[in-house]
Amino acid sequence: MKDKIAIVVQRYGLEINGGAELHARLLAEKLSNIYNVEVITTCAVDHDSWDNHYLQGVDVINGIKVRRFRTLKKDFKKFNQFNKIVQKLHKYNSRKLSLLNFLYLYYKRKHYKKAFNFNEWLEVQGPFSNDLIDFIGEKKEDYKAFIFFTYLYHPTNIGIREVAEKSILIPTAHDEPQFYLDGYKQLFSSAKFIMYNTQVEKDLVERVYPQTKKTKSEIAGIGFDDYDTILNELPEYLSQKKYFIYIGRIVEDKGCVMMIEYFNNFKKTYPEYQDIKLVLVGKNYLEEKITQKEDIILTGFVDDNLKNTLLANACALIMPSFYESLSLITLEAMLLKIPVIVNKNCDVLYSHIEKSETGRSFTNNSEFSQALIFYINQTQKDITAEGDKAKDYVLKNYSWDNIINKYNSAIKSL
Repeated sequence: MKDKIAIVVQRYGLEINGGAELHARLLAEKLSNIYNVEVITTCAVDHDSWDNHYLQGVDVINGIKVRRFRTLKKDFKKFNQFNKIVQKLHKYNSRKLSLLNFLYLYYKRKHYKKAFNFNEWLEVQGPFSNDLIDFIGEKKEDYKAFIFFTYLYHPTNIGIREVAEKSILIPTAHDEPQFYLDGYKQLFSSAKFIMYNTQVEKDLVERVYPQTKKTKSEIAGIGFDDYDTILNELPEYLSQKKYFIYIGRIVEDKGCVMMIEYFNNFKKTYPEYQDIKLVLVGKNYLEEKITQKEDIILTGFVDDNLKNTLLANACALIMPSFYESLSLITLEAMLLKIPVIVNKNCDVLYSHIEKSETGRSFTNNSEFSQALIFYINQTQKDITAEGDKAKDYVLKNYSWDNIINKYNSAIKSL
């Protein structure tokens, strides 16, 4: 009989096709060949409101048993108050200053810390479900291991306290203000094993939380199989290699506002490229700032076949995000031999470019435009050569066999 393990993640479903949630789903399905895998999650789909979308109870998705628990309604007013304090605390972190300024900032940080309750922050940030935590505590003896996704959220931070000796943490951490909150020390001290996505992420976590250097750890990431992708016909409003594409949540933290600004500037500065479009695939959370225009196409959520079709016919994928711990879509594009243009200020994204010796990066408006022009004018021979290199990089560094072996060893070590 297979040992039973649990994967604890904030959201889970076929409608969620990116980020830690997709990572969790793919990992669950691969680990099910070795273990009896169950997913413990919430009823939410939307990561902002955490409103209950699915019914509470047990579901089965692609052969994986999924246990869903209802969340409490998010108090946005309270969340915004806490979020302002988080930003202030980050602003007042110690840095090289005059003694007078240091003392002033030290006082301000102390003042804000008094006004901040970490456990309350986790609850108002969401998703918050006491039933989920109670289930983990009551049923912990039924599982050999608990794999927790994402350092940021309540289910991971509170759930891991119940099963620390059986825990594997996949932090999906990146350099953002929340990451520096003192309360996360307990999480990183509790994990029995930490599975990082990249060396960049490991270096960040160990620098901010030095105690993790003593914790057993491995760098795994996510796996990819070499397979033939099913492609549909390209929609009539697009022409092959006449557009660039972004895939993911359309939010400010992902650099989407900056990307639109840079793209508009590109079109104004280089009128000879007026036929080039930008396609945004994913839910638009910035409807007041980003709207459909003749050269900016918003598709909304699409299924995997259409997503792959749009990606495979693009000039390049643009990833303007400031914060990533791995970026599945970047690796998917590379596997499809599609060039990637990334924000150089994101260490994880830039490391994919450096290590694969493919793609382009940008730090400003001009570099963004030059990257677009480079791929518009690239020859088919050069595109093919770069695509082969990018695909080799993904298959060499992110093979499922290697990654599942690492997880199997980690689980056995518990």
